[in-house]
Amino acid sequence: LPLTKKHSKIVMGFHVTEHCNLNCAGCDNFSPLAEPEFIDIAEFKRDIERMAFLFHNECERISLLGGEPLLHPGLPEIIEIARKNFPVGKIEIITNGTLLLRQEVRFWEVCRDNNVIISMTHYPISIDVEGITSVAEKFGVKMNYLVHEFLKEPVNLSGSGNFRRNFAICTRGNDCVMLGHGRLYTCTFASNVHHFNKKFGKNIPVTEADYIDIYKENDPEAILRKLTEPIPLCRFCDMNIKRVKWSVSKKDISEWA
Repeated sequence: LPLTKKHSKIVMGFHVTEHCNLNCAGCDNFSPLAEPEFIDIAEFKRDIERMAFLFHNECERISLLGGEPLLHPGLPEIIEIARKNFPVGKIEIITNGTLLLRQEVRFWEVCRDNNVIISMTHYPISIDVEGITSVAEKFGVKMNYLVHEFLKEPVNLSGSGNFRRNFAICTRGNDCVMLGHGRLYTCTFASNVHHFNKKFGKNIPVTEADYIDIYKENDPEAILRKLTEPIPLCRFCDMNIKRVKWSVSKKDISEWA
């Protein structure tokens, strides 16, 4: 089976917050299960400066997401740090949009001045899209509206899956690359399954073979190659993915397993 295509430049996402104000059932970031937690700006700066050094200040894409990133009061500063270190490459905020009209002028100005795209996911909730579009146009900020397909991507609690096959057909591997606490993960499952473990008393193991330590690996080409390779944790994914109707999470294990 073919492995995921290697990117020519680094793709990475940061959980600006672990928690969310929408809490979708079955969220593949496990955000409804996460306790309120904000990214530490000093740590973010240290990690992104390391990546900028390794990849010569060029990226394909940086995604600021969560959880809901607009919950972080220091988001404008995070944006400025990201763009300072990566003047070349796309920077986007992935949001549910519910807090956009509450943002202060500084937020919109920082997005505009740093060429940030706001990618807003459509959910079946009441939201003033026209008002958001109007404000974005007023400040000259680019908007991207995403159509989200609601899927149940089950956890294989037994860990009996074929990790190579699972990775080969996965849509997240080497596309939803996540960086946190100095560790680079090929997907959101690997970076966030600790929320699932804590909530439901499980012990799905995340080992050193499941991530890249950006302070130990000094070869950018090796990093890009490793992100295309299956990890042991892939055996805990059940690729029998099903479309589901959107709903608010009841924090029941059946939403994920």
